[in-house]
Amino acid sequence: MKKRSIVRLFIAVMIFLPIQYAVVGIVGEMHSEPWPAFVLPGFKNVYVSDDDLFQIEQKRFVIEIEGQPKVEILRPQDLFPELPLSQVPGFMRTHFSGRSDVERLSEEARSFLYQQASNHLQTEPLMIELRIEIENYRFVDGVPILESVDQLDRIPITLKPEYSNEK
Repeated sequence: MKKRSIVRLFIAVMIFLPIQYAVVGIVGEMHSEPWPAFVLPGFKNVYVSDDDLFQIEQKRFVIEIEGQPKVEILRPQDLFPELPLSQVPGFMRTHFSGRSDVERLSEEARSFLYQQASNHLQTEPLMIELRIEIENYRFVDGVPILESVDQLDRIPITLKPEYSNEK
């Protein structure tokens, strides 16, 4: 490629990006926002039906603590604070999408989860469970209102004795 072609390509991209974002903004105001595929590929869509109902899958870690009748509920970003918030949903889809993913976790990974929960709660967890739920929302006067929560799965994350603190 000639230097002149590279300069033209650079200028074309610099012109295209703001136009793309302007189109996304206009379309987003009229309907639902499309993701600009040129810059942000691979984002999962949230589909809203004609009756303004939409669902969001949530994954939470439920922690049982010895001697406490009430469980603690932690969000994934509580256990993985090093991850940028924008990366947490993708990380959870990749590593905690269902029972088979959790069963494949190494003992080192399980121990890490228990340690992270312990650090966050300042006490030793007795049991960790991954809860996968679907939250059903409906728009009322332009505001999303939670209508119901459907539990899809409850997956225990256990430690083998050699990895627990009780030796």
